[in-house]
Amino acid sequence: MMIAVTGATGQLGSLVLDRLLKMVPADQLVAIVRSPDKAAALAARGIEIRRGNYAEPPTLAPALAGVNRLLLISGSDLGQRLAQHRAVIEAAKAAGVELVAYTSVLRADTSSLPIAGEHKETEELLRSSGISYVILRNGWYIENYTERVAAPLAQGAFLGSAGEGRVAAASRADYAAAAATVLATDGQRHPGLGHLRRDQMRDRHGDERAGGRVGRPAHPGEHDSARPDRHRRHARGGAYSPPMRPAG
Repeated sequence: MMIAVTGATGQLGSLVLDRLLKMVPADQLVAIVRSPDKAAALAARGIEIRRGNYAEPPTLAPALAGVNRLLLISGSDLGQRLAQHRAVIEAAKAAGVELVAYTSVLRADTSSLPIAGEHKETEELLRSSGISYVILRNGWYIENYTERVAAPLAQGAFLGSAGEGRVAAASRADYAAAAATVLATDGQRHPGLGHLRRDQMRDRHGDERAGGRVGRPAHPGEHDSARPDRHRRHARGGAYSPPMRPAG
């Protein structure tokens, strides 16, 4: 059995391969990447490297030759992802791939998130493809908090506009483990859908946990809940002055 992972040098793809190496022999793994010269570390671990670019459909058929199961990690080119995903799915069908797992988003069919539309349409492509599939509806990355702690810590507060809204988050490693399990274990050869998340938490709790990870006491008062327009200006580079807080 040959298992291929697209976007294999990316943050999620590399974690999936890390997990798969603990489950199957390296000679059963294929890393599909845009730039093979950036995949030397994977090659050194015995993984076969193949070039495949979502935006260059002719590269996809050779990349998928002999592959039984494929993890299609959603592309990053917003507005172009549907066409790119279609190219991968069509190439997978032509190559005789038996199972495609796809990284979607929570509630892709009903979500109002701007990114949800392309995920929903990709899911529909899979359903109509005739290939067995598993849709992995990933939730929020906890790293969306932990990777942005430097500026808020320097400013003295985390800025958000979710109020008491809740978010379902998990680490990339958690999502990678789920994907690897789908790819490497039996019993997955049927249409399926999985909503992947840990327990829900309020947005401010994610910020508090992020602060705690870098050794700073994290208190609810350090999360500044702003109006969406103010949050938007800050995200686009506008100045942000955190509210004054009592010393001690």
